[in-house]
Amino acid sequence: MKKKIFMIVSSLGAGGSERVYWLLSQYFNSNKYEVSVIVLNSNEQCFSTNIKGIRYIDLKTVKASKSFFKLYKILRDEKPFAVFSTNDHINILTGMVAFFLKVPHLIARASNDPRQMREFVGFKNRFYNFFTRLFFFRFDFVVCQSEEMQRSISKLYGISLKKLKVISNPVLPNDLVRNGQSAKGRKQLIGVGRLIKEKGWFRLLDIVKQLPGNYELTIVGDGPLMQPLKNYVTANSLETRVTFLGEISDVSSQIIKHDLLVHCSFTEGFPNVVLEAISVGVPVVAFRVGGIHQVIRDSFNGFIAEQGDNTQLREYIENACNRSWLHQLIKEDTNYRFNLKTIGKAYESLLSIK
Repeated sequence: MKKKIFMIVSSLGAGGSERVYWLLSQYFNSNKYEVSVIVLNSNEQCFSTNIKGIRYIDLKTVKASKSFFKLYKILRDEKPFAVFSTNDHINILTGMVAFFLKVPHLIARASNDPRQMREFVGFKNRFYNFFTRLFFFRFDFVVCQSEEMQRSISKLYGISLKKLKVISNPVLPNDLVRNGQSAKGRKQLIGVGRLIKEKGWFRLLDIVKQLPGNYELTIVGDGPLMQPLKNYVTANSLETRVTFLGEISDVSSQIIKHDLLVHCSFTEGFPNVVLEAISVGVPVVAFRVGGIHQVIRDSFNGFIAEQGDNTQLREYIENACNRSWLHQLIKEDTNYRFNLKTIGKAYESLLSIK
């Protein structure tokens, strides 16, 4: 008989945590496991649910605060072998439900470094910290995306390092690979992510403003800063150099059209978009944040600037756009280190640890 695996996410939107569990659900989809993905809101959907063997359950509750009884009933009736949850509010919800149920294997995935997030979330962060500290103890393991996150969570919540397992995010193999550079002397940059303060979009625009006029930026993503960012572009006469595409489903097909992905976040867990870029052979220039140092190999697939050093980041952008890159080798290295089979096995191994 197949063992039931449940993965709980807020939606199937464009977020990094949602993408990780969407990929992992495909790894566990086998003769050994019966996989169900529980979502609170199916209206936000960037990932296909047309995957044979995987059941998608929409609670239609939207908010975690309204989901307790529905989630409790499903887990009580289905009696899963393992439950995986991700993101602060979903982890808190799952931890609360687990106080009233026995789940053989209960695993949370932390999506951000809580110490880094303090500056950007304020009261909500203190709320999440309080309840996360309380309910993380209910989980058998908490997956951290970097050693830095592992140390931060251990220190902040007083959790043993043995319970905090560092596992990177996975990528799916694809046939895309960057080939050469942009024509006619153009330098095409791309930034991808939710348009929110902690992603550092305004400082990226400041840096673009300082670059030569042949450097162009495409911004992919949506969020509350869309209009303020557009206003900033207009106020600084960058309309011909900055393009907004909004949220799109096939990010890789856009990344591959560009010379370089630039990542300017103040806080991250393990930036999936960086993996997406190097998985198609596109180099990355980024500020040091989260687990970025586990992904970027200096001069091989990009450069890492020290956090807040805009001048260094700008210099790295120019360096990266005026040299040759081994795009195929970048792609192969990424698929070797972060392939779904390797990452999936690391998650599966947690089910055999007592």
